[in-house]
Amino acid sequence: MRLLALLFLVSCTQVTSLNLKKHQFGLTPTKIIWFQVAGLEEEQIAMLRFQLSSDKKTSFEENICYGQTWNYNFYQLRNSAESTFLSQMTGKKNIKNSCDDALLRPIWSYIASNGYSTAVLENGPKSYQSLLSMNKCQSEEEQSPFLKSLYFFMRSEPLEGSRSFHYSEEVDLRPNSVSYDRTCGKNGCASLLSEDFIAVYSKFNKSFQKHLFIVRDFSYLNALESKNLSLAREILLDLEKTYREALSFTASNDYLVLLTTGDSKFVDLPDQGKSFYEFEKGKTTINAKRTKLTNLVLSSGARAENLCGMYDDSEVFERILSGPKQQGLELKIINPFR
Repeated sequence: MRLLALLFLVSCTQVTSLNLKKHQFGLTPTKIIWFQVAGLEEEQIAMLRFQLSSDKKTSFEENICYGQTWNYNFYQLRNSAESTFLSQMTGKKNIKNSCDDALLRPIWSYIASNGYSTAVLENGPKSYQSLLSMNKCQSEEEQSPFLKSLYFFMRSEPLEGSRSFHYSEEVDLRPNSVSYDRTCGKNGCASLLSEDFIAVYSKFNKSFQKHLFIVRDFSYLNALESKNLSLAREILLDLEKTYREALSFTASNDYLVLLTTGDSKFVDLPDQGKSFYEFEKGKTTINAKRTKLTNLVLSSGARAENLCGMYDDSEVFERILSGPKQQGLELKIINPFR
C-alpha cells in the first residue's frame, strides 16, 4: 500500500523543468524582449563557442527552449530577412514586399488594448529592410498606421534635423517619433548595440510595466554577405552580450525573452585541424553560401514552452500571444483574430 501511495504521489507531481532547467508553465508575460537577427543560424555560434573554455556556454545556449521555423510564404521558398520578420510579427504568410504589407496588423497593435507599450531598436538595416520603409506608403506628412504608437530608435546615420540619443545620457521617450544614435555615421557606430540596448531598455522598462521591446539586427547579415569574418565575429559577440543581458531578466517570472532569425545563412565552416585553427585566428574569409529553408528560434521565461518545436514563421505571432490549451480552453493575452 505504501508503494502504491508513493507511486500515486509521484505521478501527480507537476513537472517544473524544461530542457533540464527550472521552468514554470502557463505564465503570461507582461514584459517581452524580442530579438530579430538576420543571417544567424545555430552552427555559426561555433565562432564564439570554441573560443571559450569547455565549461562555458554562450547565452544562445542558455535558453529554455529551442525551435525552428520554415522559411517560406505564399510567394517565396526562401524569404528575405525583412519578409520573414514581417511574417513573424503579423502572423501572415502573404508578405508581398509592397505597400500591401503596411495594411497588415502587427503584434503591437493588438496588445496595445491590453496596456502594452512597444519600442523598436533597429541596428544597421538598409532602407528597404527597416520598418520605417512603411512610411513610403503614406504622404510625407503622415506616418504609416503600421508604426502607430511605436517608440522607435535607430542605429544608423542620422537624418538631418532628426532627434538623437546617446547611451551615456538619459534617453527621451516619445511615441510616433524616431530617435537616432548620434554616434553613428556612414562608417558605422562608435557605440555598441549592447550599450544602446542597456540605455534605451532601462528607461523603457522603468516607464512601462507592460511592454514589448523589439531589437532588429541586420548588421550581422551584412558582415556575412561581405565575407568579413572579423567583423561578423565582432558583431556576433556584441549580440551575444546583449542577449545575455536580456536573459538576466528572466529570473523574474513575468518576462519572455526570445530570439528569431530570418534569412539564416548556411556558412561553410572549416573541417578541423589547421584549417579550423586559421579560421579561429581570422586568417581566412567567411563563406555564406545560401539562405537556408529554416530559421532559428530561442526562448526563455514565461510562455517559452510555446516556442519549442518546428512550425511556420507566421506561427511565432500566435505562439507569443496564446496560452496553454487545456480541456478545450485556450488562454490568450488577447484574441489576435477577433
